[in-house]
Amino acid sequence: MMLSLGPVIFGLILGLIIGSQIKLNVSDAKFTLGSFVVIFIAGIVAAWQLGNFPFYTDLPISTAFLSALIGIFVGKLLFARSK
Repeated sequence: MMLSLGPVIFGLILGLIIGSQIKLNVSDAKFTLGSFVVIFIAGIVAAWQLGNFPFYTDLPISTAFLSALIGIFVGKLLFARSK
């Protein structure tokens, strides 16, 4: 079992870019901690349902999708714009 790092690194970089563009404190959309927990749980379920590509046999979940989801949250926390 060997983890393929290409999809993980690409997903993390793409997630960081997307997460940095999320605007916080917009008047019509309020994201609470509970909403982020629900989004994260739904993302994990989606990654599990997607599965990996047929030739990747490392984990039963989509590592690229999961790393992109983590990258979105990290990018939002570190680089998010405020309006």
